[in-house]
Amino acid sequence: RDRSPSRGLGDVYKRQGEHRLEQEVERLYKCKNIMEILAVTEDNIKEYEAFLDRSMSASRNEVATVKNYIYQHYEEDLNLEMLAEKVYLSSGYLSFIFKKETGMNLNRYIRVFRMEKAKDLLCSTNMKVAQVSEKVGFANVSYFCRSFRDYYGSSPESYRKGTAEDEQTS
Repeated sequence: RDRSPSRGLGDVYKRQGEHRLEQEVERLYKCKNIMEILAVTEDNIKEYEAFLDRSMSASRNEVATVKNYIYQHYEEDLNLEMLAEKVYLSSGYLSFIFKKETGMNLNRYIRVFRMEKAKDLLCSTNMKVAQVSEKVGFANVSYFCRSFRDYYGSSPESYRKGTAEDEQTS
């Protein structure tokens, strides 16, 4: 017989859920009129809404944790699987709640954050483009330049020059 803790715990939760369902079905069978049926149904709806509130609150905390990790580690290699492990979720579920909470998928969120940081560095420092690329988490400079051009419509060098000219004429 398999006595692994995860299987045993899963079985316990499954049995508890089945027992809870049996109890609620039994409550419905004992109802004498439509008003009692409505009362049991309303109780279950309220309980389910409370469960959803708790779930969404927990997922907001997990999304906030992932966002904070991105803010602090954007220069490192970041990916969905690694971030999901940080908050003890499956990558599929993290992807789902992250998109629901932020409106964009996780990879796009990381890319947008990195592009904003790159723009700030180009405008506020004299760092070389290769240094900026590395600082915002791109190991490949040409991929960084291509991504930057796709995002802002100009190369990092052109963007820097355009910003500097704008500041001088103001």
